[in-house]
Amino acid sequence: MKILLVTSFFPPTHTAGTEKRTLGYAKSLQRLGHTVQVICAGEWDRGDRYWNGFTDEVYQQITVRRLHLNWTLAPDPNRYLYNNPIVEKYMENWLGELKPDVVHITSCVSLSASVIQAARNCNVPVVLTLTDFWFICPRINLLKGDGSLCDGRTTAWDCLECTLWNTKALRVLNSAFSPAIAAKTLTMVSRSPALNKQRGLRGMAFDMEDRKAYLTRMIRSADCVTAPSALLSETVNACLNTELVKVIHSGHDLTWLDGFRPVKRGDRIRIAYIGQIIPIKGVHLLLSAFLLAGLEKKAELFVYGDQDKDPLYFEQLKDLNSGQKVPVQFKGSFSHEQLGEILSGIDVLVVPSLWHENNPRVIQEAFAAKIPVIASNVGGISEFVKHEVNGLLFERDSIEDLSKQLRRIVSDTDLLVSLQAGMTPVRSVDDEIAEFEAIYKELVADVSTPKIKV
Repeated sequence: MKILLVTSFFPPTHTAGTEKRTLGYAKSLQRLGHTVQVICAGEWDRGDRYWNGFTDEVYQQITVRRLHLNWTLAPDPNRYLYNNPIVEKYMENWLGELKPDVVHITSCVSLSASVIQAARNCNVPVVLTLTDFWFICPRINLLKGDGSLCDGRTTAWDCLECTLWNTKALRVLNSAFSPAIAAKTLTMVSRSPALNKQRGLRGMAFDMEDRKAYLTRMIRSADCVTAPSALLSETVNACLNTELVKVIHSGHDLTWLDGFRPVKRGDRIRIAYIGQIIPIKGVHLLLSAFLLAGLEKKAELFVYGDQDKDPLYFEQLKDLNSGQKVPVQFKGSFSHEQLGEILSGIDVLVVPSLWHENNPRVIQEAFAAKIPVIASNVGGISEFVKHEVNGLLFERDSIEDLSKQLRRIVSDTDLLVSLQAGMTPVRSVDDEIAEFEAIYKELVADVSTPKIKV
C-alpha cells in the first residue's frame, strides 16, 4: 500500500514525542514493504509571506515534503491554525498526484485539521492518531491559565479566557468593566480577523465556538481515530460525546537496545531528566526537589534537552542551580541514535510533568533499559508507571513529595532492584503498526468495494 503520513513537524529539525512516533511508523511501514511519504511543516514562522513553497528531501530513506509557512502572516492567522483553506487546497492537489491508499495523521497542530477535509474530498481513508489534547484544547495540554488541570468540558468563553489569561487585553478589560462585558468584548474581538491578528491576541484569541464546532466535525469525519492511552481516549470521547476514539498502545523503536550495556554506577545514584526544557514539563520542580533532598553526597542529577527551546526558562533553571555544592549537570540534547548511550549511564529517570501527559515515550524507553521511573501522578503517566511496582509516583507539583521519593530510591538500593523486577516487556513499533496495517487493509477494502445502488 501507499501510505501518506501527515504530521506537525519531522526530524531532524524536531525530535519530540510526536515526531519520534511518526518516524517510527514510517520506518516500520517501509520494513513491511509499504510505500511511505511524510508531509509536515518546515519553516513555520519565517518568510516574507504566508505561503513560501515546499521542499522535498529524503531523511533516513523516508521521502519528506516540508511546507514552508509563516503562520503569523496568514490572512486569518487564528482560524488558519485549525481551519486552513490554503493547506486544504494544496493537500487536495498533492493527494491527486500521490494517490495514497490511506492518509494517517499523527498531528494537525501546524497544518490544521483541514488535512482531514482534503482527504475526505479526495475519498481517501483517514486514520487519525491523537498524540495530545489539541482537538479539545487550544493550549494542547489541558492546563488552565492559573496552572490547574482542566477536564476539557468547557464553554467557548472558558477556553478564550484561558488562552488570554496572562494578556494585557484581559487584564485591562477586567479592571475597567464587569466580567460579563469583558467576556462579550473579547468574544467579539476573537471573531474579527482584523483585531485578533494583532500582537498580543494572535495565536490566542480564537473564535472558540467556531474552533470547537469545526474540530468536532473533522474528528468525526475520520474513518478511524486512535489514542495511545485510555486517558486521552476517554477524555476526548467524553468532551465530544462520542465513542469514536479507540486505544492502540504505543510501540517503540527498540533497535538501540542491540548491544545496550549499562555502565556500572559509582558511589552516587545517577538521576536524569530527558525531554523538552519548558515549564509544563516541571524541570524546575525536579531541581528544587533534588536540592531539598540534600543528596549531594549520594546522587547526581543530569538534565538532557534542548536548552534553546525556552531560553528564559533555562536561565531560571541555571539561577536555581547556581551556588550549589553539587550542581545539576545540563547536558543538552542528543540524537535518537545516542539514546542507548545516554540511558546506559543513568539509574533513575524522573518525569515531573505538570500537565495531563498522554504517554511520554521516554518512560517506555527507560523501562526497555530496565530503568525505574519517578513520575507525577497525573494523566496518562499513571497508566504506565505503577507506584512501587515499576516506579514511584508523587503528587503533582509537590516539591516535598518528589523530594521524598528521591530520598527513598537513593537510600534503598533494594528498591531499585525491586522496581526493575516489576517491569514488563516494552511493546515494539512493529507490534503497533501490525494493528494499524489491519485497519488500513479494512479501510482500503471498504473504499474499493462497489456500492450497490438501491
